[in-house]
Amino acid sequence: MSENIAGNNAMQLNSSNMYNNIAAFDFAARMAGMFAKSTIVPKDYQNQPSNCIIALELSNRLNMPPMMVMQNLHIIQGRPSWSAQFIVAMINASKKYKTELQYELKGSGDTLECYAYATDKNDRKVIGPVIDMKMAKAEGWLDKNGSKWKTMPEVMMRYRAASFFGRLNCPELVMGIYSDEEVIEMPSSDYREVKGGNSNVLPIEDLGEPVLELNTAQGNNQQPPQPSPKAENNDRTEPTPPVNNSPALICADCGAAIMQAEYDYSVSKYERPLCRKCQKTAKGGGSN
Repeated sequence: MSENIAGNNAMQLNSSNMYNNIAAFDFAARMAGMFAKSTIVPKDYQNQPSNCIIALELSNRLNMPPMMVMQNLHIIQGRPSWSAQFIVAMINASKKYKTELQYELKGSGDTLECYAYATDKNDRKVIGPVIDMKMAKAEGWLDKNGSKWKTMPEVMMRYRAASFFGRLNCPELVMGIYSDEEVIEMPSSDYREVKGGNSNVLPIEDLGEPVLELNTAQGNNQQPPQPSPKAENNDRTEPTPPVNNSPALICADCGAAIMQAEYDYSVSKYERPLCRKCQKTAKGGGSN
């Protein structure tokens, strides 16, 4: 009996949008909670069920195990990114093309250029954008501290050619997410400051690259705001604690804790927050 229930839940998660289905979302939330408790998953997902939900969503769309997504989806300076090797692996494993992803490398030194290509099932050659050293210099990829473009340009050019090929010809696989190398080499002005609690950003040095500094100042020489000095008088005003206007996520009939999705659904349906059991009672015409 329990195996049938688990099978039905798994089927429901895979066949429906979990953001529009309370049962599917509840099942996904429980799965995310289990992943978040694991010490084997990458640190961006440990004790972070919200991050695990996103990984489950991507694994569902890409039809691959959640653990594989978690191992290859990195968070760099607040932006999700795929490893370049994983982008190549996704393209090859998709069987969208008759051949695996290939590379055409020409020239040397400043004339080095490369593009990725594959042959489709109609024997047509599908070619990605050309990456050359002129582009690398113009985009500033060579100027980053610790840039691998200076020591291994052919490898970096293949990685970049694969990323461009994937976004252009396989958007359903890449899902609009940049590669690690692209995020690392983005101008600092493209990063945004993430304020709030503990940050789960993966430091760039963990990927073998130097840490990029965020350019959050509006001017070139603008200094970050300094804390105001403490008042010397003894008439301190205690800060007013914030008022929590969020509704309590409890069932109005039995007092059980409920999820946000259950709260939203029951309020719109029965005009009061109810757990699933009390929703069934209300639906059956039971007493309020």
